[in-house]
Amino acid sequence: MLIMDWVSSAVDHGSTIGLLALNALFMLMKDYNLDYPSFYTRLYSFLERDMLHLKHRARFFRLTELFLSSTHLPANLVASFVKRLSRLSLTAPPAAVIMLIPFTYNMLRRHPALMAMIHRTDDDAGVECDGFLVAEPNPTLTNALESSLWELYSHRQHYHASVSTLAKIFEEAFTRPSYAMEDFLDHTYSTLFDTEVKRKIRKAPAIASVLEFSQVPEGDEMRELWTIA
Repeated sequence: MLIMDWVSSAVDHGSTIGLLALNALFMLMKDYNLDYPSFYTRLYSFLERDMLHLKHRARFFRLTELFLSSTHLPANLVASFVKRLSRLSLTAPPAAVIMLIPFTYNMLRRHPALMAMIHRTDDDAGVECDGFLVAEPNPTLTNALESSLWELYSHRQHYHASVSTLAKIFEEAFTRPSYAMEDFLDHTYSTLFDTEVKRKIRKAPAIASVLEFSQVPEGDEMRELWTIA
């Protein structure tokens, strides 16, 4: 309790220091019954665009999953975190989206009341009728539970194959056990590139045969495009 004020001020500092201080603050609340009513509001304020681009985003996901692990949390509170991260994923790098999708899947399994966010019809889902209040700082007042996760749905057409494949899990029955987040948290551009390079090609990509190419007349623009200097 002697370090309560110091930890609270460290949280207000933000950035990496504030994120680490949130863990200490959570321990004080859990183990020493510290009363800090604005904890989740403060945690919600960390969900900014830069968070999914920083090198400590893996630590953030580890801590956030811990903080939201209780099934006694209000559904509208958890929905705000899921929806906010879903919105941020639209401008996130592929490695961050790969972390976010299993994180969201685990949250939906742990809090069944959130399932409505992926089962809305086309008439009441999508950016045109999304009532999510992006600028609302209080996670209990964002109307996230009345919105949908159309942002994650859009990743089915993501340019990276791993992201587009993983995003399709929300269209399947939720019979799969929860994902182990540690399997996804250490992905970077480098690891994703290495995975693609080492991937075994089961079926060769379709290409024009030499015979077909030889039939293209001289001077044709197609011949110029396919000619390698």
